[in-house]
Amino acid sequence: MNSEKDDKTPVTFARLPIFDGKKNLWGYELVYLSAGEDKPLCPETGDGLTPDLMSGTSLALDQIMDLEKKIMIQFSGKNIMKNLPYALPPGRTVIKLSSPEGLPDSFLAILAKLKKDGYQVTVPWVKNHNACKAVYDLADTISLNIAAMVLPGLLCVCQEAAPYKAGILAEQVNNQAAFDVCCKAGFSFFKGSFLKKQEDVSVKRVLSGTVSRFELMKAIEKTDPDFSELATAIQADVAISFRLLAYLNSASFGFRRKIDSIKDAITTMGWHNLKNWLRVVLLSEVSENRNASELVFLSAQRGKFLEQVGRSHDFWGFEPDSLFLLGMFSLLDALLNQPMAEILKYLPLADKLKGALLMQANNEYVPLLKLARYLEEAAFEQTETMIGQLGLDTAKVKEAYCQALDWANKLSEMQLKR
Repeated sequence: MNSEKDDKTPVTFARLPIFDGKKNLWGYELVYLSAGEDKPLCPETGDGLTPDLMSGTSLALDQIMDLEKKIMIQFSGKNIMKNLPYALPPGRTVIKLSSPEGLPDSFLAILAKLKKDGYQVTVPWVKNHNACKAVYDLADTISLNIAAMVLPGLLCVCQEAAPYKAGILAEQVNNQAAFDVCCKAGFSFFKGSFLKKQEDVSVKRVLSGTVSRFELMKAIEKTDPDFSELATAIQADVAISFRLLAYLNSASFGFRRKIDSIKDAITTMGWHNLKNWLRVVLLSEVSENRNASELVFLSAQRGKFLEQVGRSHDFWGFEPDSLFLLGMFSLLDALLNQPMAEILKYLPLADKLKGALLMQANNEYVPLLKLARYLEEAAFEQTETMIGQLGLDTAKVKEAYCQALDWANKLSEMQLKR
C-alpha cells in the first residue's frame, strides 16, 4: 500500500499479521519502507513518520482491512510527544514503543492520555522491568522476541509479566512447535512465519474438487490456449466464474460497462492480465486453511514481486510469467495443509520451478524465494545481503515490492467488499 510523505516520496507499508491463541487474525503490525531511489531499504521508523503519512495510512486502511482488526505501529518518543498517533483512528490503533527505559513523566502523561482516548499501548519486555513499572502499568500488550528461547524461559517471562495484567505478544514465532510452546507458556498473541507452514504433516488425499481446479490451472498455462474452450471450462465452475466476474466488475477496475462473461473478460482485459487474476481466484478456492485470505494475499504479493523483479532484471533470463507462478504457488503447502511434494504432482510447472518449491539445494530460483520471504517478514539486513549476492539493483527491488504490495492490496480490497 502506497501513501506519500511531505516531499511526495512514495512510502509503502508491509503488514505483518498477528494472531490470537486460536489462530484467529487479531491485527497487523505495519512496517513502512521508503520507495525513493536514494533511500535505504530499512523501514521508516522514528522521526521519519509524518502527520500526512499517518493520515494517508488511515484512509488506505479503511479500504483494504477489516475495521475490527488492530493496527500496530512503532512510534519514536519524539513523535508520541508531538501527538502523532492521533492521526490514526482510536479503538483500532496500537502504539508500539521501541523501549520502556528512560522515559520521563511528561511522556508517561501523554501515553496515559492516549490510552484514555482509546489507543492501546505495546511495550517490549526487558529484564530490568521493575525499574520501568510505570510504563508496564500502562501496557495493553507486552512484546517479546522469543527466537532461541525455550519453555522454562518463556514461563518465567509470563510469570514475571502477570502482575501488569497485559496480553503477551510472542514475536519471531516461526514454526508450529514454537507456537505450541508459547501457547503452553501463556502467551496471548503471536507474530511470525508459522502461518506459512503446513500445520498437519500427515499425507492426505487431494480432494477431487481441488484436482479439477489444478486441471483448470494447467489449461490456463498452455502456451497457445483455445480461448473459446477455456472460457467454457471456466464458466463450468460456478464458484470460480462468480468470484472472477465479481472481481472484474468491482470499482477497483473501473470498467465503464459490466463484464458478464468470461469471453467478454478476455476481450476487455487481455489474456495476460486476466490470467493473473484467474490464478489468484483459483488459489482462493482450493485453500483449506482458516487463514486463507492472508496466505492468498502473501502468495499474490510474492508472485507479483518476483514477476516485477524478473522484468526489471532481464539479464537473469528468467521468464516473468514463470516467476509469478513460482511466487503464487510457494505457499500451497500451507494453503492446502498438505506436503508440497504431494501437491506438485498436479501443478503445471517446469521441473526447475518444482525443485525451487521443494527448496532444493543449488536451485537457481530458491534465492529469489528467500528474497521475497525476507522482505515480507521485514528482515531487512537479510534482504540487503541477498540483493548483494544476487547482483540486483536495490532501487528496482524496492520498486518491485511496492508494486506487488499495491497489487495484492487491491486484491484485499476486493475480497473485503465481496
